[in-house]
Amino acid sequence: MDTQNWYSVQEFAPGSYQITEGGRYNMFLFLGRDRAVAMDGGIGAGNLRKLHESITDLPIDFILTHTHWDHLGGAHLWEKVGVHPKGKDQLAKDHKARAQTWVKQWGKPFPKGFDAASFTIRPSKFGWTLKEGDSFDLGGRRFRVFDTPGHSPDSISLLDEREGVLVTGDLIKPLDCLFLQVPTAVLPDYAPSLRKLEKIAREVKWICSGHTPPFNDPSIIGEMARFMEEVEGGKRESEKKRIDAPGWGPVDEYASKRFKVWIGDHARK
Repeated sequence: MDTQNWYSVQEFAPGSYQITEGGRYNMFLFLGRDRAVAMDGGIGAGNLRKLHESITDLPIDFILTHTHWDHLGGAHLWEKVGVHPKGKDQLAKDHKARAQTWVKQWGKPFPKGFDAASFTIRPSKFGWTLKEGDSFDLGGRRFRVFDTPGHSPDSISLLDEREGVLVTGDLIKPLDCLFLQVPTAVLPDYAPSLRKLEKIAREVKWICSGHTPPFNDPSIIGEMARFMEEVEGGKRESEKKRIDAPGWGPVDEYASKRFKVWIGDHARK
């Protein structure tokens, strides 16, 4: 397995791999009988496709849960990318400035051969759309697609029917912080997306996100939905703290037992 001293790989369910870049950015690889699918591309400081092809000889499709810069990094290594319709136009962007900011702030070793001075998160090519009601089969392994905006308008979640894996992008991050301080976040969209996923929670064995380990208690979906409804309805104001979030500036923070939430003023529209 070619981890390039940069990626770590965990097979948490049969044919289900979480790949973590630099100890911080999660991606996924799922194997069926006939094909495989890669979900998200991290930063792209290593060669993600090379890693995937060292795990399986199956043809590998590539899709995105959403188009934030820290999910786009390895996308250009594929000839075409599956994405929500609202993310289609984001694929052609070059994130050179953001990539160089990341390089300067990283503060840890880079993979061998990494050229920090020229590093960029390169554009990728649109291939097909993934949206509510779509499904695809890898051969004995079917995935269903759900529109789940809130963190971003182009966010999707995907349910693997065979192993009960729910990939949520950055919408659900158990035991971590939900990011609604990002420019694309919309608070009124968040709880409805969580309620939608709560309806399929009985099918879920693992919740997988872009930044947290695989989590095996799907009850947290309803817990998050109720909490976000109460925040939006003003029922958690006594718990609100105004903090200076590192790298983001002033945000409202709400803390629950198994997660917390950062909300920017713009998200309350």
